[in-house]
Amino acid sequence: MTIPTSSAPAVRQYLFDQLTATLTPDADFPSEQLLVCFDEPGPFQPADIVSIGKVSRQDAVSSMVGSGGPGWLEENYDVDVTIDVFRGGDYPQRVFARSVALFDAVCAVVRSDPTLGGAVLSARPTASSHEVAWDDEHKGRHCITPMQISCYQRI
Repeated sequence: MTIPTSSAPAVRQYLFDQLTATLTPDADFPSEQLLVCFDEPGPFQPADIVSIGKVSRQDAVSSMVGSGGPGWLEENYDVDVTIDVFRGGDYPQRVFARSVALFDAVCAVVRSDPTLGGAVLSARPTASSHEVAWDDEHKGRHCITPMQISCYQRI
């Protein structure tokens, strides 16, 4: 008998594939590039970054009847997605608006297929915040938008 494993790797890959296919660079700033990545970005850090990161997972017994095989556990977890938008100068509303647009696009990917390509029984965006601040060198503004996508699956 094969014991099922976590659906989290498939969810992260689905999000990466869908976001890579659907997100586009900012039409108002065509010189700015966009990166979709897993976890922390490497040395290439363009103005717009969408990072699919940490998974916080909890499992619970779904049914005490059976062998512990398929369907025995309920898997609940959050996938962290972080949106980081930078624009030079002192235009906080500009970076906020772009961050919200990327956030809306991530939500649209999840809401258009709440099974995330069949990887889970349900997924939904559950928590987010948007914070605009000066970058470390005071050359412009960042809007950091951490969000969570909650997933549920029987494994």
